Amino acid sequence: MRHTLNFCVSKMKKYKKKKNERYLILIVFLFGVSAVAQTELDLKGTWIIDSTFENGGYSEVMYTPEGKIRAGSYSFLTDDPSLQCIPSGLGRIWGSPGSPIEIQQLESTVLIHYEMFDLRRTVWLNRRGHSVDAAPSVVNLKDQAMPTMGNSIGWYEDDTLVIETLAYSRGYVTTLGRAIPQSAAMRSIERLYRDGDRLAIEVTYIDPIVFQEPLTRAYRFKKSPFAVILYGCEF
Repeated sequence: MRHTLNFCVSKMKKYKKKKNERYLILIVFLFGVSAVAQTELDLKGTWIIDSTFENGGYSEVMYTPEGKIRAGSYSFLTDDPSLQCIPSGLGRIWGSPGSPIEIQQLESTVLIHYEMFDLRRTVWLNRRGHSVDAAPSVVNLKDQAMPTMGNSIGWYEDDTLVIETLAYSRGYVTTLGRAIPQSAAMRSIERLYRDGDRLAIEVTYIDPIVFQEPLTRAYRFKKSPFAVILYGCEF
């Protein structure tokens, strides 16, 4: 009788252990690894671009024939969406001098508030790919979507926040200084991490229609002494 009881207790312990393991696997499958392990990366706060950073600037633009046509046909007065309070693209917003940005890190999202054009960007974390509708991740104060900024999802890799963006509309990566076109086929990868007291951002743009090779740009941001305020762009 004693042997039988010990056998049953042993079976119950093994059953409970396997059951707990199944629950843990299910949690990771549904919510990603960060559901059981949160990052210690601190990106929170208000930042402003560091104009003294020496390694900024875009890499050499290697255009495809189509890319050359689009770049050559650009006209500031007719083609720059910024004249209508619309960002031309991701690079135009990150590279805006004198405009603070605010970053909030939440459990399931990272929220980025760009002062320029009063833009709010929602980066959903640990999604299993982009949604089918791939709605723009950036809106203004009137909740108007900004398709030139694409649809973004993100995840943490050790001490780095990685953001992948797809579903861009046709536009321009930037129109600051020069216009660099983008197509609806573009994909970008942003890597955000801390470099001492600076916020480091490295962006890679892959666009088979416009670029022969990926385009890259690096930034450094410092803590801003100014809060993000109303930009008040009206068109």
